[in-house]
Amino acid sequence: MASSLYIHIPFCLKRCVYCNFVSGVYDPEKLSSYIDALQIETEKIPAETPLSTLFIGGGTPTVLPAEILHNLLLCLFDHFIFNDNFEATIESNPGTLSDEKLQIIISSGINRISLGVQSFNDKELTFLGRIHGSKQAEQAVTMARKAGFKNISIDLIYGIPGQSLNSWKHTLENTVRLNPYHISSYELTVEQGTALSRSALDRDEEEIIDMYDYAVDWLSSQGFIHYEISNFARPGYECRHNMNYWDRGDYYGAGLGAHSLIDNQRLRNTDDLKNYIRLITRNESPARVIDHISDEKALSEAIFLGLRKTGGITIETLAMRYKVNILSKYRKVIEDLQTAGLIIVSPSGCSDETNIILTRKGLLLSNEVFEKFV
Repeated sequence: MASSLYIHIPFCLKRCVYCNFVSGVYDPEKLSSYIDALQIETEKIPAETPLSTLFIGGGTPTVLPAEILHNLLLCLFDHFIFNDNFEATIESNPGTLSDEKLQIIISSGINRISLGVQSFNDKELTFLGRIHGSKQAEQAVTMARKAGFKNISIDLIYGIPGQSLNSWKHTLENTVRLNPYHISSYELTVEQGTALSRSALDRDEEEIIDMYDYAVDWLSSQGFIHYEISNFARPGYECRHNMNYWDRGDYYGAGLGAHSLIDNQRLRNTDDLKNYIRLITRNESPARVIDHISDEKALSEAIFLGLRKTGGITIETLAMRYKVNILSKYRKVIEDLQTAGLIIVSPSGCSDETNIILTRKGLLLSNEVFEKFV
């Protein structure tokens, strides 16, 4: 039984130029029907085993009107059982927050908020198509803390055209000054079909590498643990929902285009809004199985997902779970990656355990490493 649940809210006030998620501009006429269908879908998910994590993402969940947001959260917390030490996250754009919504969110049981700040430079925010400015982002953090949130996460983007290393340093410094407990730092990627993909971008790849290196070194010096390629946390505040993904745990997904991984079956919901509502109205599942995962593929996924974590993978743990010694199975691959300086094979601190971890070079070239295990 899965112990993690993802809920997808596919609405935004404005679509960002880099976004390739299943989302669209907020439409009040479609919203009510969608939320009704979403609640029906979630109520059909087995609720016997307590959830360890809940993540409400988007889109922009806080674009929902206060009353609809309240009813959705009430439905979730009424239907599911949660562990005593559960983590429940909601994503938010700073431009969609209000004191009323924050009180609804925190009183429902949500105990972690992830703010899509992206930058503290207004020109960069305008380029990205964000609806908020840097001052509004600061205000959102202050509002969230005043409402009672301790576990606040901030998302940032680097590698924005026109962004300098000094501008990136300014964004990082402003972020740390606001004292979040978690920071996600993502390189701007150009996805097919996005508005960004239709533009000619002038970016300095060496400077982008410098931005990544600076973030790793400086955030570490400020007391943040670099626990995954793009993620940093105060001790004990790693995102447990995402850790379940990287540990290849089971999870349910509900909502438009949501994915689930249950007992080595990967499922995906339809990403057609009308079809999603129609299927649920007809008492049919919006999900279809897109992959029956073999033991071989499960092992491969466990390796490249686990290597995303800076603690890497433990040979003995994988051997116990998948009944194979990966040092033997992937001997040539591992030797080549070591020679290239992309991985380290070393004791984990326990005499009977061995870890494989990415080097700093390996973190920068992680996709090349992952491809070797696919």
